[in-house]
Amino acid sequence: MYFFWSRVFVGGVVVHALIGNAVMAQVVSADNSAMTILGPSGGLTIPNGRVLADGDAALGWNNHIESKFSQAKNGNNYLFGMGVFPYMELSGKLVNYAANGSPDFLLRDLSANVKVAIPQFFRLQPDIAVGVNDLAGGAASYRSKYAVASQRLGPLYATVGAARGESYFNGLFGGVEMALGSSGFSALAERNSHVNYAGIRYTSAPMANFGNASFVATVQRSIGASASDGSKFDRTVFGINLVVPFGNGGGNNRAGLSFARKGSVVKSEPIWTPPPGYDKPALHTTPQASTLLVSEASTVTSTSVLAPVVDVSNTSEMRGLQKLQIELEKAGLERVRVGLADRKLLIEYENHRYNRNEVDAIGIALALGARLSPGFVTRMGVITKKAGAALYEVSVDRNQYRNFLNDGDYYGVREEFEVRRRPVADASVQWFSPEGKHGASRIVIAPVIKHFVGTEVGVYDYSLATSMQGLAPLWKGAEVSANYVANVADSENVRSGGVFAYAHQRSGLASAALSQSFWLNENLLNVVSGGKFLYDYWGVQNEAIWFVPGRDDQVRVRYTQVKTSDPLLASKLVHSNASYRWSYQPLNLWVELGYSKYVENDKGPSVRFSRWFGDVQAQAYMLRSERASFVGFQLAFPLTPRKGMKTSSYTHIEGPGQFVYGLKTKLANQGDCNCITRGIAEEIPIAYSADTFLLNQGRVGRNYLLAQLPRMREAALLFASSNP
Repeated sequence: MYFFWSRVFVGGVVVHALIGNAVMAQVVSADNSAMTILGPSGGLTIPNGRVLADGDAALGWNNHIESKFSQAKNGNNYLFGMGVFPYMELSGKLVNYAANGSPDFLLRDLSANVKVAIPQFFRLQPDIAVGVNDLAGGAASYRSKYAVASQRLGPLYATVGAARGESYFNGLFGGVEMALGSSGFSALAERNSHVNYAGIRYTSAPMANFGNASFVATVQRSIGASASDGSKFDRTVFGINLVVPFGNGGGNNRAGLSFARKGSVVKSEPIWTPPPGYDKPALHTTPQASTLLVSEASTVTSTSVLAPVVDVSNTSEMRGLQKLQIELEKAGLERVRVGLADRKLLIEYENHRYNRNEVDAIGIALALGARLSPGFVTRMGVITKKAGAALYEVSVDRNQYRNFLNDGDYYGVREEFEVRRRPVADASVQWFSPEGKHGASRIVIAPVIKHFVGTEVGVYDYSLATSMQGLAPLWKGAEVSANYVANVADSENVRSGGVFAYAHQRSGLASAALSQSFWLNENLLNVVSGGKFLYDYWGVQNEAIWFVPGRDDQVRVRYTQVKTSDPLLASKLVHSNASYRWSYQPLNLWVELGYSKYVENDKGPSVRFSRWFGDVQAQAYMLRSERASFVGFQLAFPLTPRKGMKTSSYTHIEGPGQFVYGLKTKLANQGDCNCITRGIAEEIPIAYSADTFLLNQGRVGRNYLLAQLPRMREAALLFASSNP
């Protein structure tokens, strides 16, 4: 049988050489492929030469059981994979085999995998990848290394490779996949570790109403598998996967087999179509100069609460400014103030409605300013405030931005796009209105989950609670906040008397603090909070952020010191951290290097790699202390609509701009215990985080905001529908 498969692949190479230029090599990417039963993306049991597309996340399950565990009653394999970088995929697998005739498990193993594709260097180059399964840990039940190459041969996608490792994946392997027209079905045949496999896979078209996610279902059968005692162990295995494109690789931008349906529509780009009734400005129109005589500007700065209102209500320009403020408030922006400095329009606002990304609010303000400002205005500046304090200003050329709104060509806007921190209005600014109304409070409701995955006592243990955080502004830069946590449910092992009872989330007031933010200079922002933290402690938290001039980088220093009189708790807790966050905008990448002194006085370095895919953040990290090292992976995504509830005079309710869910595990050598340890590399979170409440999750650099111009235009078309 092995000789047969060898001839098949040699013949495939010959056919490929004959058809040569007729077949164009595909870009290293991924189609809507599923995860293999072993973890990495690919066929039935073998990886192929591609990786998941950049930003694609895959969730999966199958009931496969390895033949050497034939005594298992049943098997469940839970899979996760994500294209975290171009040409790089991370994946993980949780295996849970139930013992036959026993309430105990036979095997429970958590493994992590990495797969890296080789870029295309020449036209007919096949897809090539290398990878490692079960990277590290005390138990290495699935550890293997491999190299694989794949090539499309007409309707076939052929794969051949070699692996070295555990018996489930060792030696030469290969397979083919053939698309069955445009039905979404494909047939697969493989040979791996002296066992043959055959299967059918169905891949749905991307579902536009569900974020272009694709559903993948697989049925496969092993042929020639043997148990450890030599008996036959052929099984039929079912698997399902959900592939969600968080990044830009979704939709039609996929290589490989063609699974597109006839007549299917894939929305792979933002929605540029204007809403009904939207009248776009004329293409490349230049507003006529105005004869408005502006009275002498008063000596008003950004520290003024109310600026003198100039009475020019009989002019069309003043009516335009009045309408501008009305439309900004109608869109849901707060603390709106409109002014002029010579030929520059200034708009101040505060936003708590578009909580996924501050870019949406900036786009709305710029669009309304471009359409409703007086004709003599040549430049616009939009100042973002939080708790009434100005944080940063985005300014653009007015005429270029009008053209950009019309035709989507943002290259003209880029040339004079500026971002300024700590904007302070000087005496030349003439404000035509006092600061607009704002809500008295807001409530952020979010789930809170503590969980344990793949331990000796359970597949998944958890403590689920609801966080209800109320915030109210006081004076400029100051807010008072209180966070009440209500326990919802616990798994058995987290309840009283259980192994993980210490992780039970109690109901009660978790924190209550007064926070004050202020600028120390134009690049240094400080946020200090004092009050109650961690349910039982009182103390102070401070966060200082220095914005590196000319870059999107940040230097961040955090310090927490709290005390309690409870004799059952540690009387004093201290945690400090300093880090440098390097930003690389072409990949929406952050690399943050830090050093921490943890709660238990252990200390050590950390490194965090973060990629942004729209409003979703994927982060891989490693923490190291004198006592142990940890690695983890987490996803952070918004649990609030893009356009939230409009703020009333009293309060409004919103979801979190980012909900973080991930997995952290101790880094152990093979044969060592990967035991759960408490009190090592333990951090105290900042209750009033500058990233969360002030700085758009840290996304406030010029390069980032410049890259978001298309989204600003999209927000204008969706949410700023007023006609000029």
